[in-house]
Formats: sequence, structure tokens, C-alpha cells
Amino acid sequence: MNALAIPSVGFPAIPSPGALHHAPLADMGSAALPAPCLSRAEEVGSRGEGVALPVSILDETPADFAERDALLDRAMGPRWRKKSSHRLRRGRLPAQGLAFVARNAAGAIVGTVRLWDVTAGEGGRDGRAGLLLGPLAVDPACKSAGIGSMLMRHAIAEARRRGHGAILLVGDASYYGRFGFTAGKTGELAMPGPYERHRFLGLELVEGALDDARGVLRASGRKA
Repeated sequence: MNALAIPSVGFPAIPSPGALHHAPLADMGSAALPAPCLSRAEEVGSRGEGVALPVSILDETPADFAERDALLDRAMGPRWRKKSSHRLRRGRLPAQGLAFVARNAAGAIVGTVRLWDVTAGEGGRDGRAGLLLGPLAVDPACKSAGIGSMLMRHAIAEARRRGHGAILLVGDASYYGRFGFTAGKTGELAMPGPYERHRFLGLELVEGALDDARGVLRASGRKA
């Protein structure tokens, strides 16, 4: 198979793992159970009075792993470890510089997203390189605050900045369509193990990156 049409660019300097990226809440959200996401007064103000309530997007660090996994258990239940997409993550590290957490004003992790290096093609040789996104999760204690959308936009922008050609995921088109994901070019691609084909979506960061893409996705990232 031909390689993905990804420009040959070097990785630019990136912030240190503790670097903060501040943004106001927008439309889907969460908070850690020990520290509520918003007080009732803040919640009303954010929706009715235009009060900006900051959440920080940070590069994930090893110190975040336990709290992050606890959030995933609350948001998704233990089934997140049994999904087909987790087969591509098991024993691997996320793509360089593409794992993020959202923290609320109290410092609690209220959201998480990671992207993973994958290829498609027999044996992974001459396969197309891309990214698999997931899981995206927001703590159920803070709904409709915009944290999920904020994490998605940040992850997509950073993947594009780093020169990646395409992102794939398994999720609801009604949600991910707002970020440009469709099933239009994933028909000849497949996930390992069971999954719902209509929920297998892709986003081109480089025009034509998914043209004629085919084959089963395989992990290609750094081993943990």
C-alpha cells in the first residue's frame, strides 16, 4: 500500500508536560467526584449570564494515570478496557505529545483524551499511518460544560500542527460530526475485533490522506 499523504515535517518544540492551555467552557463537560466541577451559582451564571469559567488543558503526565483511569471508570464503566479500540492501545504509549487532561479550578481531572499511532495494511508493512483517537471521556458530575468539545478541538489542532494526516475513531457521528468526522472514507478500513461499522469515522487533517485507505488497523506506536 501507498503511504498516507502526510507532509514530511519535523516536530516543533512543544510545551513542557506541565504547560497550561486555558479556555472557557463551551458545551459538554465533567468534574472529578472529590471536587465538584461547578457550584450551582457558577453553573447558572455560566449558562445564563455569560460568566467565563476556566478549565485548563494540560499535557498528560505519568502522575495523572491513576486519576485519569478512575475518571474513565466513572464515565464509561469497566467496559472501556474491553473495547476493540483498546486492543490497539494495550502495551503502547500514546502518540508523542498527543495525550491531554482537563483540570478544573480545584485541580481535579475532569476530562481526558489520547491519540495513538496506527497503520492499516497487511502486517503493517507499507501501511498507511494515522492516529486513533480515544477514549475521550468527561466526568459525569459535570454535563454540558464544553470540556469534551474543548479537548477534541485541542487534540485535533495539535495533531495537525505535528504533521499527522488523519484521525480515526469509533463513536457517534451525531457528536463527532461537529468536528468534521464522517464514515465517508472508512469503508475499506476495519478495526480488530467487534465494532459497529457505522460508528467507524475518520477526519483528514491533510486532504486526500484517507483516499483509497484499506486494511485492518494495527498498533504502530511506541511500546510501553
